[in-house]
Amino acid sequence: MIARLFRLAALFGLLSAVLPSSALARKYTLNELLEIARTQNPGLRAGDAATRGMQAQVSEAKRNWLPQGDLTSFVAPVPRVECEDSMGNVNSDQSMREQNCIQTNASPSHGALNYLTNFAGAYSRTDLKLVQPIWDFGKISAGVSAAEAGVVVTTGRTAGARADVELNVRKAYWGLKLARELRSMLEEGEGYLDTAQKKIEKQLADGDGNATVTDKLRLRTVRTEIEVRLLEAKRLEAIARSGLRALLGFESPEELDVDDEDFEALEVPARPLGYYEEQARFSRPEVRTLDYAVKAKRALADLEHRKLYPDLVLIGQVSFAYAPTIDSPASAFASNPFNGYGGGVAAAMRLPLDFGPKLARGARTRAEAEEIEERRLEALGGVGFEVSKAYLELSEAQTRLVEVNKGEKAGKAWVAAVTQNFALGLADARDFSDALLQSFKMRTFALQAVYDLNISTATLSRATGTNVP
Repeated sequence: MIARLFRLAALFGLLSAVLPSSALARKYTLNELLEIARTQNPGLRAGDAATRGMQAQVSEAKRNWLPQGDLTSFVAPVPRVECEDSMGNVNSDQSMREQNCIQTNASPSHGALNYLTNFAGAYSRTDLKLVQPIWDFGKISAGVSAAEAGVVVTTGRTAGARADVELNVRKAYWGLKLARELRSMLEEGEGYLDTAQKKIEKQLADGDGNATVTDKLRLRTVRTEIEVRLLEAKRLEAIARSGLRALLGFESPEELDVDDEDFEALEVPARPLGYYEEQARFSRPEVRTLDYAVKAKRALADLEHRKLYPDLVLIGQVSFAYAPTIDSPASAFASNPFNGYGGGVAAAMRLPLDFGPKLARGARTRAEAEEIEERRLEALGGVGFEVSKAYLELSEAQTRLVEVNKGEKAGKAWVAAVTQNFALGLADARDFSDALLQSFKMRTFALQAVYDLNISTATLSRATGTNVP
């Protein structure tokens, strides 16, 4: 059993060394590639993060209704400060000192500056201040509206970026299939040439038949053209595969390929141009993004206008201070920030008086909203052009495909007939090369038409924001 496993491992290593990497790569369908791109593309991940950031901004705007304030707490060294009577005497009883406090031993007459450096204990103080909005003349609601519109804008941008990535994935997918079909066609043509060249070389060697050295050179020229086209097809295939890896992100498989389904034209329902233009107005993410970008700017302009009005708030404050080395005079009019506690609640109005800058910011934001509105109208015209262009390209590709299919069938029949006549000596190398090249040309036209039709379909889907097939 172990020996068998070793033989299988050796066989797999031999295949890895002999077969091209594309033969060992996993093959993905178009839907699988699209799903990987949606979840792993770095640009789309960045867009999702931006959307989450805007959603957090909505929460921040809504929470402005919650009380806000400051909490300050500290500890500091302090000297010993004792109360004195009118004669400057210090009573040993602290309560008596505080009852008859006229001055302290830290007064300027006692050299307070020197005395205050003689620390004798610690002083702690805690202050809590809370402000609860009651009425703000719509400032918070305007901010919430702007933030919510910003979420839609960010989501729309991410949706547009996702649509671009999906379009590029489709282009790479169909481009890889096209390059593979071209390579297969050219390799098949090399087989035809091999058979023809062997026949001509045999006739030249035997000295019979009607083959000439010119025929041999003609076929060699045709082979050179086929080999050049084959190199181009392989280059396109490698570029398409590399593009797919870039679109799928760094976590994509190092070796990947597309499925082996036939390279066929997508079936597109016959619909008028007006249908797709209507779909674009309602479904294209950029259109929705611009609508809400205007809404966000108008909400910000409204916010700047409302900042001209005051805020009505409730203010609550609590404080506590304690310094055991400092006496507390027993008087309601004595200010002693080192010992005591207190608190209170008050209704207040607050209004920053920077009216000039606020009016300027409001005018600027309204102008920006008008600019976005005009950009929206401009973009709608551009969207209409994109839809019309993609629709016309799709229609042309469908018509062209019908025509080139006729030419492809004729070319295949021509090659089959000439090949048979060439084998019987009834056709020369010129007839064979002309038939082969024209057949390749028609086949290339047909493959290109299929590619153009499928890409036009994907482009129309991107332009309308809907699934066209």
